Amino acid sequence: MASRPGILTDWPWKPLGNFKYLILTPWVVHSTYSVFVKDKSERDISTSLIFPSLLLRMLHNQIWITLSRYRTAKGTTRIVDKGIEFDQVDRERNW
Repeated sequence: MASRPGILTDWPWKPLGNFKYLILTPWVVHSTYSVFVKDKSERDISTSLIFPSLLLRMLHNQIWITLSRYRTAKGTTRIVDKGIEFDQVDRERNW
């Protein structure tokens, strides 16, 4: 994890934990209902576009996480190819 992540890396409701789904679910149900049931004159297209954009953001985030961890998961390279010597362990223990 970065010590100071960027401005758009955290969700605004991250402190809510799993409580955010309790808040988000009625809104999603209402916007889906308004798209499929209400007349075209009563629909609000902005509320129906927010949820797909949230899903797209989650997918985009997951793709970048997967790509960034792929090389580590592959595990064919090491940073240091030699073992640690006892002199180094003694120096680091008694600093």
